[in-house]
Amino acid sequence: MSTIVIIAGAALAVPLGLAGLILWAQAAGRVQTALRINALDIAPEHKQAALAYFERCASQISLARTLWDHLRAPFVLLLPLLRLPWAANDLPGTLAYWRNDVSINGDGWGWQDAQGKWHQCNVEPTPPGIAAVPYTDPAYGGDAYYAPGHHPRSWYARWIWLAFRNVASGRMLVGPTVSERPILLARANPAAAGGYSLLWNGVTGEGVAYEWYSLDQWGPIPMWTHVGAKLGTPYTYPEVMPCPVMITCTWRAFSNKGR
Repeated sequence: MSTIVIIAGAALAVPLGLAGLILWAQAAGRVQTALRINALDIAPEHKQAALAYFERCASQISLARTLWDHLRAPFVLLLPLLRLPWAANDLPGTLAYWRNDVSINGDGWGWQDAQGKWHQCNVEPTPPGIAAVPYTDPAYGGDAYYAPGHHPRSWYARWIWLAFRNVASGRMLVGPTVSERPILLARANPAAAGGYSLLWNGVTGEGVAYEWYSLDQWGPIPMWTHVGAKLGTPYTYPEVMPCPVMITCTWRAFSNKGR
């Protein structure tokens, strides 16, 4: 009996420890974001409005609910995705909760060279004279950047995308008012450790929205924070975004390749 108890305790310690690490990382990222924004050389009104807006976003994206969704998504979605047709562009109504804020077929782009080989736009920029093709286009013939060797419409790539990377994100489609171009309030090389950017949609009052992104380094592992409205996204990928803008609330995430 004692052996069973030890094994059960060890099995339970792993998810509990992981949940504890995530909660600690989110809390630390939240505090660091507030300190950084308050230290920026911008109007105090923007500092207060941005932090208040990020807190409203956090209230719409509960961490407990997000953790629960991530724990069950791989099991809930596995069999349905095995049966989903290749040509599908959405999940059936019975799986409406798990619908995506972009597309079930991913958010990437690719281009094809003269030899017929496909390249990822996020790795190799599209050469002049060649049109980039989004994953959502049936004409795309490469693999998915988040599932190397697998086409975005394959059951495996969809499983990775919907059950691990972009889980139950349809609830984030609550876009605020956007301006034609977001206004950059502060920036310091967001592609490098210690970098950041703060965008504003140019609206005051009820329709105000901000976006904060920062990148740090924990030993060899990049850590990033991305909260608020994705104000820059609609102007980068207008063909695949189903709404003017969406919200996000990742106070702290880790990646071996960065964001």
